[in-house]
Amino acid sequence: MYTIGISISRDRIRAVALEGSTPAPRIAAAVSVPTAEPFGTPEDAVALSEALRGALPGVPLPGAVLTLPPALTFLRPMTLPVTDLPRARAIHLAELEGNLPIEDEEILSDLLPAPREGSGFFFAVAARRSLVESASERFMAAGIRVDRVVTDPVALLLLAPDAAGAPRDGIYLSTFNDVLLLRVSGGGVAAARQFPQAMADRPEEILGAVREAAGEFGGAPPAVFLVGELPAPLAGALPGAERIPLPEGVSSAHLAAYGAALAPLRPDVGGGFSLRTSAETAMERERDRRWKLATGIAAGVAVLLALGAFWFARWTEGEKAARTRALVKKEFAAVAPEVRNVVQAGVQIREKLDSLRRQQKELGTDALPPADVLQLASRALPKGEIAVRETSIDGSRLRIAGDAGSDARLVETYRAGLAGAFGPDYSATVQESGGSVKGTSVKFTILVEKKGDRRAP
Repeated sequence: MYTIGISISRDRIRAVALEGSTPAPRIAAAVSVPTAEPFGTPEDAVALSEALRGALPGVPLPGAVLTLPPALTFLRPMTLPVTDLPRARAIHLAELEGNLPIEDEEILSDLLPAPREGSGFFFAVAARRSLVESASERFMAAGIRVDRVVTDPVALLLLAPDAAGAPRDGIYLSTFNDVLLLRVSGGGVAAARQFPQAMADRPEEILGAVREAAGEFGGAPPAVFLVGELPAPLAGALPGAERIPLPEGVSSAHLAAYGAALAPLRPDVGGGFSLRTSAETAMERERDRRWKLATGIAAGVAVLLALGAFWFARWTEGEKAARTRALVKKEFAAVAPEVRNVVQAGVQIREKLDSLRRQQKELGTDALPPADVLQLASRALPKGEIAVRETSIDGSRLRIAGDAGSDARLVETYRAGLAGAFGPDYSATVQESGGSVKGTSVKFTILVEKKGDRRAP
């Protein structure tokens, strides 16, 4: 499995390809091309595609993750009335509309993950829709499919040292393109700032932001991590900071692209951040349409099977009734083909009706319809932790199996309710009742049958 990360800047486009089939991803290629214009042109995208194909001979280029630099994005803090990321993601765009120097319909935005404690405080990163769409289309036309668009803060989170599947707590400083500061806590972003690269030579404001991020949460000062090659004035002002070593085969200039390439391999980092392009939205709608179609077909098949079973049961019951009617006709024809004495005929008819009732009982056609039997059993269910797992109907006999939580008294309550629901012509007995192996519930089996119908169970 190969993954590709692409970063764009004012003067170069860079790409890193990783082979993720091993526990530690291997650098398969790291290429860059100069740009004719800031942030690239269609020709620059073609040149990058050719460079990747040359570095990966015989390997089909997989989908890529594109990361945008701070110069092309807007970082905004916001407080929302919800604390979970999915709901915050659904409503946060309203907070940005009218508050960015772009038209509302041009806003593409997503939220960085927040700390686990969930205060409702989030950071949104937005970009112009037209810029994101055109950048994606340039690479698509060059033969590189863009599956996802992220931003440099997400790439920095993906580069952070791993601690139990999440970035380690601390303050992270990087200079992928401009200067980026993140305060990470509980796997999420608690503070974020971005500064122009030129401010790194006179870092007083940047250092003030570091102190502010460190002091906001109290307690011991957090660890400070330096990612990439920082300018000497800024690095020298943080002598106690820990430098994160560069991956083998990756230069400091390629770190943003390397972080983007890690996105498919570390799906739990970054909270699924994505600036959703029109193509991505269309693909998701198509996936949703196919899922709904498959679900509808499955539901239709289930309904047809249920109807088939219902009609088969009705046909079986009708066959029993037809056999009984045929038997009645035969008996009456045999007993009184030309009866002249009405009184004698009435006696004979009553005798044959009694015989018919006995035969109906033997055939099982005198039993209640299955739907009525199940309705009576359902109404008899007592309130409490009791569940019916299986029912079976055989003529006038109903067998019910289930469990009653930890209260064995519910079984007797249900038996009494069944006896009352079916009336005096039926008996209800508990055939089996006992605890499960784990001792968490009482299993039971109750038999309801017409009195006098004592067939072998």
